[in-house]
Amino acid sequence: MENLEKYDRHLPMKVKVGFGIANLGDTIITEFVGAFLIFFLTNIAGIRPTLAGTIVFIGVIWDAISDPIIGTMSDRCTLKSGRRRPFLLIAAGPIILFTMLLFTAVELSAGAKTAYFIIMTIFYWTAYTLFNIPYLSLGSELTTNNDEKTSASSIRQVFGTFGLLFANALPLLLVTAFENQAMTEKRAWMMAALTLGVIAAVAILITWRSTRGWEIHYKPQDKGEPFFKNLGKVLVYKPYILIIVASFLFYFAFNTCNATVVYNALVVIGASEAETSIVYTTGTVVGIFLSLLIGKLAVKYDKKWVFIVFMTIAGVALCLFKVIGFHSIAMQAVQFSMAHFGIISFLVLSYNLLYDTCEVYEFKSGNMLTGVMISYFSFFIKLGKATALQVVGIILEINGYNAELTTQPESAKNAVESMSSIIPGILMLLCAFVVYLYPITRERFRAMQEAKKLRDAGQEYSTEAFEKIL
Repeated sequence: MENLEKYDRHLPMKVKVGFGIANLGDTIITEFVGAFLIFFLTNIAGIRPTLAGTIVFIGVIWDAISDPIIGTMSDRCTLKSGRRRPFLLIAAGPIILFTMLLFTAVELSAGAKTAYFIIMTIFYWTAYTLFNIPYLSLGSELTTNNDEKTSASSIRQVFGTFGLLFANALPLLLVTAFENQAMTEKRAWMMAALTLGVIAAVAILITWRSTRGWEIHYKPQDKGEPFFKNLGKVLVYKPYILIIVASFLFYFAFNTCNATVVYNALVVIGASEAETSIVYTTGTVVGIFLSLLIGKLAVKYDKKWVFIVFMTIAGVALCLFKVIGFHSIAMQAVQFSMAHFGIISFLVLSYNLLYDTCEVYEFKSGNMLTGVMISYFSFFIKLGKATALQVVGIILEINGYNAELTTQPESAKNAVESMSSIIPGILMLLCAFVVYLYPITRERFRAMQEAKKLRDAGQEYSTEAFEKIL
């Protein structure tokens, strides 16, 4: 392909905003499931907690398995319109359909009902992966300028934080609104899911249109290579291993915390559904501020250290809440807001750390395998999600949680408190430590870029200043 130096370019604000808005849809369709699917399956569809956790686990594991398949398909795509954007267009319709069907409480026998939800969660995550992997790969292929990628990522996460509001606070408000229109609770949940699916699809289509003409046309991966040949190549590269381990730890923490907020508010504190939505709204407002702050700090300072500081703050704060306890909806709102220090630092900066890793790997190997590397990164994200949601279901059942009881036993309340505080807190601290070990710093990455320019120009260069990241 052409010399990449000409793509070291400034992205207009409309392109950054246009690219970022799909993250609204991304966050809606993942965090809505993360926060409410187990609750929906246990309290609305009438499925036992352990079985509900298994259903979610199967779906997310399937999603993780499909990631490298979609990633490789995207890397090999030869369409003139690009190898990433066409997938966004294809995925929009299925996302609407399967979001609605996943939250449809069917009247079937216990076995048939379980089979239905397993099938729907598999279709749901397939539609999501068809969009998600190409979209995240697109973020590395609009410009080669590192600061512009970080800036675009910060704006992307502002939309992602709004997505958290749509995914966490809006569902309960929609359910209440539809129930006020004389709908049954089951139908109200289906309509709420349909509404969120439409919002997500519209956001994805706006990004598809806004980034037209901006995708860098890297050489497609050779279609003759075995489908999983590149797996062994990237999984022996230390910086990449550290990033995917950090992603697993974070999403284990995030989904444990996020999935139990609704249980903690309703069961431990005794709040109403409307009051619970305040917790999510507060987290969203704090998250928007943090998205902008972390984005600016990451441009001014080394993003690795910004990540570590904010993740550590969140981890320590969550551990403290195990000691302090939850005595009001206001304290729950403070807890969820402090969790956002870690949540937003990961969502803003992790993909930029990954993009840096992709570029260093391209310097090292000569192959730009963004789709493949993001797909395995996404695999470990989803493995973390699946593990967390399975563990939540198991812990709830072991400790006697029963959706039919008006008052839950103390063992169930204590378990919910721990899953909202110390468990995700420790996991976030471990995530910060893993990123501390990550060797790609700002200085080393810039030295690599300078060496790459010399190499592309046919001049002599040295790797001494960044040998540790190779």
